[in-house]
Amino acid sequence: MRIIRNERRIRVLGSIGKYATLAGLLALLASLIISFARPEWLVPMLVSMTLGLILSIVGGFFADRYASPLAHHDALTKALKGLDDQYMLLQYVLPAPHVLLEPGGCTVFVVKAQGGQVTYEDGKWKHRQRGKFFRQFAGQEALGVPHIEAEHQLRKLERYLARHLPDVEIPMRAAIVFVNPDVTLNATDSPVPAFFGKKVKAWLRGPGKLKPLPAALHRRVTEALGVTPREGKD
Repeated sequence: MRIIRNERRIRVLGSIGKYATLAGLLALLASLIISFARPEWLVPMLVSMTLGLILSIVGGFFADRYASPLAHHDALTKALKGLDDQYMLLQYVLPAPHVLLEPGGCTVFVVKAQGGQVTYEDGKWKHRQRGKFFRQFAGQEALGVPHIEAEHQLRKLERYLARHLPDVEIPMRAAIVFVNPDVTLNATDSPVPAFFGKKVKAWLRGPGKLKPLPAALHRRVTEALGVTPREGKD
């Protein structure tokens, strides 16, 4: 599999995550020191505490997504490792963050790194995890509504390709990938296919395999996505 990434974006936002988290902790520590040393300094203490909370949450969000052991770009790459060079993974270079160009079309992936128990039942997503409140306070992204998010990302890619290839209809779909090894997933009824990370390759090669496009059309799609046929690293 070939990989094309916006490395600068990953590096910059990962650094923001790390340093904002550190700055937030320092601001919270400063507010604690003020509360003991100068309790009459109420305004500086509140300002420092508020700033610390904001920086910690924002920093945690970016660190979790771009710099953690489960950083979305790395975790998805590991889940797809082993696909041959007919596949190309494009990350943070298109309107949708994670797009897999396959021999038969495109798949937009939404990556979720939550642990715990995730279920889709009666039209609703539910997420249960020990310490969930504190994890989200530290910046862990809320689960949200993954299939709506996936459909939104898919529409963005569809609009992008419609502008660049207005005369061509290209097979496109979305999928949700849960990359945390500690997640328990029960989402067989999800409107958008949802997989544990290790199972996504089997789906791509099996029931989710798309009929290959004609070579000339595939080349046009590749060029419309802004890459040359042999660009990217293995």
